[in-house]
Amino acid sequence: MRGGLLLKEIDISSFQEKEKLRKFLEGFDLTLDEDIEESVGIFDGDVMVATCSLSGKVLKGFAVRDDYRGLNLTSTLVSEMIRRLSLKGIYKSFIFTKPENRNIFESVGYKFLASGGKVILLEHGINGIDHYIKKLEEYKSETTLNGCIVMNCNPFTLGHRYLIERAVRMCDRLYIFIVQEDRSLFPFDIRKKLIEKGTSDIENVVIIDGADYIISSATFPGYFIRKQNDRIYSEAALDIDLFTKYIAPVLNIKKRFAGSEPYDPVTSIYNRMMSEKLPQHGIEFIEVPRLEVDGKAVSASRVRDEIRKGDFANLKRLLPETTLEFLSSDEGRKVVERIKNSTSPH
Repeated sequence: MRGGLLLKEIDISSFQEKEKLRKFLEGFDLTLDEDIEESVGIFDGDVMVATCSLSGKVLKGFAVRDDYRGLNLTSTLVSEMIRRLSLKGIYKSFIFTKPENRNIFESVGYKFLASGGKVILLEHGINGIDHYIKKLEEYKSETTLNGCIVMNCNPFTLGHRYLIERAVRMCDRLYIFIVQEDRSLFPFDIRKKLIEKGTSDIENVVIIDGADYIISSATFPGYFIRKQNDRIYSEAALDIDLFTKYIAPVLNIKKRFAGSEPYDPVTSIYNRMMSEKLPQHGIEFIEVPRLEVDGKAVSASRVRDEIRKGDFANLKRLLPETTLEFLSSDEGRKVVERIKNSTSPH
């Protein structure tokens, strides 16, 4: 590199190296996200002058010292991260950054997607948002009153079914977008199968993969990190901006449903943001009170707690027969063991 600058990997498994990176980012009013998997830095001797990190296919944590601007360091960092992704067979990437950096990343080939006020999202590579919209067009309907629910279903419960049953009565067609990010104890393919089986008798329901564009590590990383801070509001707004700009129009979605959230503060914030922002785009937000058993909301987290306690008799009051059947299968027993051995809230 120019002027003796050196690009090298930062060992984030080292507490000392990670703390150096954290302090460097603090100087730019940035935090070191808990989900980062790789970090690189550009060094002038032993002094870090620029850095970038990677989480999945999301580039984040860009910082370049003011006195080293104009040396094309951002382009160097982006190229390195794209190279690392390509070695993994990943040919699409996102940049999650501050609005003032938009022109910098557009100049190296990234396309602006959405804004959450304090954060913006850009993407680059193959099978991007335009590709996803074309896939959504396959599900278009002539019906005029379409609604949607975004669900993780970790796993599919009677609470989820109750919400779907309530929602489908209020629209001509109900689209269910499944959170595709694979960070749950129930893997995506299993979650999808349980939703499909658990709703097979309900008419006018269409199940769609959420891909990278609905509650993903690109659009809403705080949803998975579960660390409540000021950025959660911006991330929620960004995810909603993406939904209203690209997804709702192609499917003519006029209503979005969600279950009330008595426990999780991140989801509660997301619901509140939807109630404020969706009507501005002609979309009604309807929050449905949760189904309760014994005075407590039926939730996926409650189900996982019962699994950890081994209380399978109680699960019969929380789960549809299709999910219970899965848990007793060979594949299901492996998931049960994973839950019992995990302390993850997801």
